[in-house]
Amino acid sequence: MKLVVKDFLNVRVGDPNVNAPSFQYLAPGSEVEVDGRLYKGGEFEKINTWYKDAANNYYWSGGFAVEKIVTPTEFDPAKMSWGHERYNLPFIWNKLKTTGEGITVAVIDTGADTHHEDLATKINPLSKSFVGDAGNFNDTDGHGTTMAGIIGASGKSKVFGVAPGAGLLILKASEHKRGGDVKLFAKALDYAADIAAVDIISFSTVLPDDADLKTAIGKCHAKGKVVIAAIGNARDISIPEGPDVNTFPACYDNVIAIGAFDPAGNIVPFSNWNPQLDLLAPGDLSVLTTTLNNGRGFGGGTSIATAFTAGCLALLLASAKGKTSKDKCIEAIFSTCDDIGPTIGRDIRSGRGLLNLRNAITKL
Repeated sequence: MKLVVKDFLNVRVGDPNVNAPSFQYLAPGSEVEVDGRLYKGGEFEKINTWYKDAANNYYWSGGFAVEKIVTPTEFDPAKMSWGHERYNLPFIWNKLKTTGEGITVAVIDTGADTHHEDLATKINPLSKSFVGDAGNFNDTDGHGTTMAGIIGASGKSKVFGVAPGAGLLILKASEHKRGGDVKLFAKALDYAADIAAVDIISFSTVLPDDADLKTAIGKCHAKGKVVIAAIGNARDISIPEGPDVNTFPACYDNVIAIGAFDPAGNIVPFSNWNPQLDLLAPGDLSVLTTTLNNGRGFGGGTSIATAFTAGCLALLLASAKGKTSKDKCIEAIFSTCDDIGPTIGRDIRSGRGLLNLRNAITKL
């Protein structure tokens, strides 16, 4: 993987540490080939991750420029899914002149494949694991890699995310996609709230109601983070599908709760529902994304729909930065959904309706 140096950068020999021997430095604009993996090492300016080249030289990760995303002008079925086509994302990227640059999405999940060619350069150096070694947020389950790819896969290899220019803060809170220790998820939220660069938090796990989790959500809201969470798949929870089903953190105040719809615009049968549901986004079982071992594959469910919504909001925030508030961007999404309910307005089965990114853009 090739990286471009942002500032003068020392080449450290044999050890990822600022105290390791250095016999040369790289000037801004220099290119260096690294193996694509992030290594935990000495901390400098609150960043403790490093890259390594084939000669066992280490480079502080904070010294590199953000990778420039080259986007196509037309839909590419080899690297995009039906959601890209539905909203004509290549046109939107070029019309807005952004793919999410300057926006960071925290992905609280099972980690991410740190070697994936479409993700490695997107991962924020402050990423962290709350399971075991804090510096090892590599994904062994696959769920987190799937979510990260939907949001921000670069498209340089196999897959384009919705916002391929957005940064990804990977927060590993569980080894497995089906829940985990709710206290670790609360810690991950608390951590994300304190990272100034984070704009959006994508949360695709359903958990039980918990005081610490609720408090962490409140902190995120107070610090200006937009939390987007999956309403849940009925097949994945122990209680029957229906309007009395509360899933968390989606059902807390100040969280955008997401269900799923299919290419025909129909509600996905397993998408949960209740009065807290805000809207539906692409999330059947045929959404293309990144998978483990530098792969590509298909996923679905309200988890996918949540990540897709996070990517869409990242595009809106990037285009509106310095001009329009986050609240107005959220309102643009809410007010332009395609209403498919039996009555006009929000309902418990489909929320406000189907996400309509193109209409939301014209609203701003």
